[in-house]
Amino acid sequence: MLFEFRRVSKSYGGQKIFRQMDFGIERSTFSILTGPSGTGKTTFFRMLSGIEKPTEGQILFLGRDLGHLTAAHLKQIGFVFQHPRGLPDQTVFDNIALPLRIDGVAEPEIQKKVMHWLEILGLSLKANALFKELSGGERQKAEFARALIRKPRLILADEPTAHLDAAQADHLMDILWDLYKQGATVFISTHHPPQFEHPEILRYRVSRMKIVPATLKESASADLQLDSAAPGGVSSAEAGALLS
Repeated sequence: MLFEFRRVSKSYGGQKIFRQMDFGIERSTFSILTGPSGTGKTTFFRMLSGIEKPTEGQILFLGRDLGHLTAAHLKQIGFVFQHPRGLPDQTVFDNIALPLRIDGVAEPEIQKKVMHWLEILGLSLKANALFKELSGGERQKAEFARALIRKPRLILADEPTAHLDAAQADHLMDILWDLYKQGATVFISTHHPPQFEHPEILRYRVSRMKIVPATLKESASADLQLDSAAPGGVSSAEAGALLS
């Protein structure tokens, strides 16, 4: 088991988001979470990333308490957050290269890997633009590239296609599927779930303050609007802590 939630509850003030939830994520799986606005999808992903702590219960990652993870463990996880928060006065190239520079990768290798992702995501002409000059969709793709530049074994993506049109969203979903087929574990929440049945796709929805299995029909019919159950996104400081 990769992640295990044991009797996890989460509250904000007097509002309970999750109650006594048991849930697990197995290795080498491709999972999709959907659910109505306000049910806690973003809160769930913030708990997976370690930004939010459960009010009660325990979250384990590879059998260890999530709060005790080392930097080495975190480098194996690619986080894509709902609201991209890059370094606004740095170039797109430098934003994407940041994890590799933290790792001490040689500049020629950084150049090769960053340009590869810029080309895949159609951002080659934006390499030297400042992050703050990008559109919402371009920022989302830059965030996506930065999260995947290390080729992580686990990808956690909260609304990775929220700011993209249907064609661009399909392209990013195809990339995630390819990475899954190469051995990565992928868990995403999305307003753009694949509308085809596949035996390898695990679908979940939020119901009665728990995460439960969902059918294709239930996933497609969910009210897929932005989750407002908790403050969305992550600050620059939080993102930097995760990357380092």
